[in-house]
Amino acid sequence: MSDDRDAHAAHSEMEVPATPEDVWRAITTVSGSAAWFFPTEAEPREGGAVRLRRGPFAPDSSATVTAWEPPHRFAYEERAVAPAPSIATEFLVEAREQGGCVVRVVSSLYADGAGWDDVAEETGTGWRMALLLLRSYATHFPGRTAARLDLMAPVGAPPGARAEVGAAVRESLGLGGATAGASFRTPEGAPPVSGTVEHLGPYFILLRARRPCPALFAISSFPMDAVTLSVNVTGRLFGPGADAVAARELPRWRDWLARLTAANTT
Repeated sequence: MSDDRDAHAAHSEMEVPATPEDVWRAITTVSGSAAWFFPTEAEPREGGAVRLRRGPFAPDSSATVTAWEPPHRFAYEERAVAPAPSIATEFLVEAREQGGCVVRVVSSLYADGAGWDDVAEETGTGWRMALLLLRSYATHFPGRTAARLDLMAPVGAPPGARAEVGAAVRESLGLGGATAGASFRTPEGAPPVSGTVEHLGPYFILLRARRPCPALFAISSFPMDAVTLSVNVTGRLFGPGADAVAARELPRWRDWLARLTAANTT
């Protein structure tokens, strides 16, 4: 990248039970990326245009392809004028001899001044969460398109209260004593979901649902800035009628999120 400001990089990786070709389609096509991440439109060539549709979690963004080497390397950069950071993102996909592949993401922020290493590490945390979604998608819903159910709400609590907010999310969804791999059913007052806990961490939950339809629901808490947290819901619903189910369930998740954030505002 030609930006001459200081680089602040984060590295994330995940074993994914898919071929490099399948992962490439999941990363670089609109339908594939929308099934586990943000819809990403990429011209298939170095120098091509990229459009990242990140709403409602962040504004949409434009980028330029800096590497296009199917099915192993895809990179793009989002240029910005100081003091905003420029961002370079690189996917590296490596086949494993025993099957599947390893997906690595290198995310680099280019900016001067203090505090950017912390921002870069938070970006890396976000990528590790996203790669958990990719792994679950490749394992249980490979190649399928998805309806999206995405919500974000600020919490009037400082970033230092992140653990408490994460605990409140788990309790509200009936997951207080749950472990990864366990079956679950949400309690009354939460959106009606049942299935299997894919991942359960202090700030990130990934649920694989049978009800209301085959789906992945990721719920996370993130610092929005130095003074405010957000709670984010990323839902990917699969199968016939998924769009209708997403439209029906969205108000239930919105109401639950509003109650949760109101109860945890300090």
